[in-house]
Amino acid sequence: MRGLVVGLSLALSFGVVSAQPAAGPEPKTKPVKASSPRAKKAKPADAKPADAKPTDAKPGVRPVADPIDAAPSAGAQAKPTDAKPGSPNKTDEKAGVNETLQKDNAQHPWLVGVTPAEQQAANIAFREGNTQLNDGLFVDAVAKYREALKHWNHPAIHYNLSLALLNLDQPIEVFDHLNAAVQYGADPLEKDKFEHAKEYLLLVEKQLADIEVSCDKIGAKVSVDGKEVFVAPGTYSQKVRVGKHTFVADKQGYNARITAPYIGPGEKFRIELKLYTAEELTRYKRRWTTTWFPYAIVGAGALVGLAAGALELSAQSDYDDYNKRVAACNATSAGCPASTPGITKSRDSGDTKRLLGFVGYGVAGAAVVAGTTLLWLNRRQPYQISAEQLNATPAAISIAPIVSPEVVGAMVHASF
Repeated sequence: MRGLVVGLSLALSFGVVSAQPAAGPEPKTKPVKASSPRAKKAKPADAKPADAKPTDAKPGVRPVADPIDAAPSAGAQAKPTDAKPGSPNKTDEKAGVNETLQKDNAQHPWLVGVTPAEQQAANIAFREGNTQLNDGLFVDAVAKYREALKHWNHPAIHYNLSLALLNLDQPIEVFDHLNAAVQYGADPLEKDKFEHAKEYLLLVEKQLADIEVSCDKIGAKVSVDGKEVFVAPGTYSQKVRVGKHTFVADKQGYNARITAPYIGPGEKFRIELKLYTAEELTRYKRRWTTTWFPYAIVGAGALVGLAAGALELSAQSDYDDYNKRVAACNATSAGCPASTPGITKSRDSGDTKRLLGFVGYGVAGAAVVAGTTLLWLNRRQPYQISAEQLNATPAAISIAPIVSPEVVGAMVHASF
C-alpha cells in the first residue's frame, strides 16, 4: 500500500513538471546594416530619438506643458460663458505670446500723434503684460497694461486689460475698457477679439446699473457708498454694481442720507438729495395721545380743594355760633347746663365740617401732585427724523361707491 501511494505521488509530480513550458534558447538575430531597407523597418515606431533627454516625470503623472508656449492667441480662445447677474465674470482667454500692437498706417485715429519711441515702449509693456496674464498674475498684468496705455492709447491694450480685470472681478472698469477697445470697430483688433469684446460687454452689463445723483445745496459734499464724488451744486452719473447703495449729502448744520432700494441690472436710479436743518428734521411726541387727562386730574384736585376750603369756612361759622350761645348762657346768673338743646349742635356740626375739610385738602393735594406728575411724564419730547421720512409720501386710499343697474359695489384707489 505504501509503495502504491509513493508511486502515485511520483507520477503526479512528474506530470506537473512535464506540463510547464520549456524555456527554449533565445532566438538568434542576424545583424542588419543601417543602410539597408530592413534597418528602417526594424526601428520601432515609438522609439525615442537618439538625442531625446529622459524626463523626471513620475509614473502616472502627466507632464504639464509650459503655459506660455502652449497658450494660443486671444482669438483662438473659447468664447465667454454666461454668468448670473451680479456674479463675477471670469475668463480663461489668453493673450498672444508674440502679439504686437498694429502700427502700419499712421492715418488710424489710434496712431495719430504716437511717436515710434512711444510705440516701442508701449509694445514692451504690452508683451510683458501678456506674459503676466497668461501666467495668471492678473494684478501684475493690469499694472503693465496701464503702463502701456500711458505711452499708447491702443484698443488692443484696452482689450487685454479688460481680460485681466475680468479675473479680478472689476466689472465697472471692464465695461469702460471694453468700450474703449471697440470704439474704432474691428480694425485695431483681431476679428475674434472684436466679437469676444461685444460678448463680454453683454455679460458685464448684467452686473451693472446706472445712477444719477444731484444736489443744489451750495457747498454740500455728496458721497456715494462712502466715496465723495462732487461738491454741490451739481449732478453725478456713474455705472455701479447691482444691489443697494448709500447716498449722502453733508454740510455743516445740514444732513441728508438716503439708502437706495435694490437697483437691478440695467436699471437707472435717479435721486435728488435735499438737505435740512436740525430744526426741520425735529419732531415731538408724547407718552400718551390723551393730553387732557392730566389737566382733568389737576382740575378735579383744585375743585376738591375749594370744596374743602368752603367746608372749613362753614365749620368756623358753626364754632362762632357755638361761642355766641355759650356766651349768652353765661350772661345769666345761674348759667346753662351743657345739655341745653342747640348749644352743642353747632359745635358738632363744626367738628364734622372741619374733618371733611381736612380730608378734602388731602385729596386735593394728592390729585394736584398726580396730575402734575402725569403732565411731566406726558410732556413733549423732541426726536429727529431722517430725510427719507420727511420726503416719504403717505399712502392715500380713497373709496368711491359704484351704483348702476348692473353693478352695486365700491371702487378702491390707493397710492403709495
